[in-house]
Amino acid sequence: MNARSLAAGLAMLAACAQAAVAGTVTGLVTDENGAPVAGVNVEIVYQTYNSDDLPYGGASIKQTAVTGEDGRYSVSTDRMPPGIYSAHAYRVVINGSRRINLDFRTDDDSTFGGHEDVVRNFKGGYYESTPDDPYGNGGVFVLERSIETDIDLNGAEVTLTDIATGRTIVRTVRPTGEGLVVTGVPYGTYRAEVTLAGQPLRISLMGPGIPEEYAASVTHDFTMGWLENQFRITAKP
Repeated sequence: MNARSLAAGLAMLAACAQAAVAGTVTGLVTDENGAPVAGVNVEIVYQTYNSDDLPYGGASIKQTAVTGEDGRYSVSTDRMPPGIYSAHAYRVVINGSRRINLDFRTDDDSTFGGHEDVVRNFKGGYYESTPDDPYGNGGVFVLERSIETDIDLNGAEVTLTDIATGRTIVRTVRPTGEGLVVTGVPYGTYRAEVTLAGQPLRISLMGPGIPEEYAASVTHDFTMGWLENQFRITAKP
């Protein structure tokens, strides 16, 4: 057998071996209410690192699918190297001038072999908090009291009205390391109002270079704070 024939034979064996280990990853992506979500990106990412024969140790190797109207996706690993993989799902959302990957959660985040047929379902969109992420994955509304008052704002109720859609979110603030907050708010521009024990408070935007101008409501988006994901205000009676 000459060198050319040997090379061709080895290539064929490699192709057959690759086909033999191919698997398929399928699943359903829903919102918190169980309705299917279209347009979500699902990535199957290579996790077998430090492979000298793969570009960048295999770290950047992945296949992506986008969910259809029924919320379902399917990804084959037939064009990917044998090894261990993980599955992730996200949707791209806009916050101000930034594009943000909004992660969806799965009940099974274990890795799997590329030869396996596995199911990974995802749920979510925006959420307020998890044990690993106490501030959720959306906008963070931060409420502080004005330096002009010593009022206790625990129990204050925040009403946020989306300027684009008219949708209203009403939540009670909760204490965190960041102060009193409402978390997991879908990104957008909102009109904010705050009440305490049923009585409206006067509020003002809070941030570097922003003058204190108290009113019954203020309007802003979630681009404040050092992470540029907050809507920050101060309040007084």
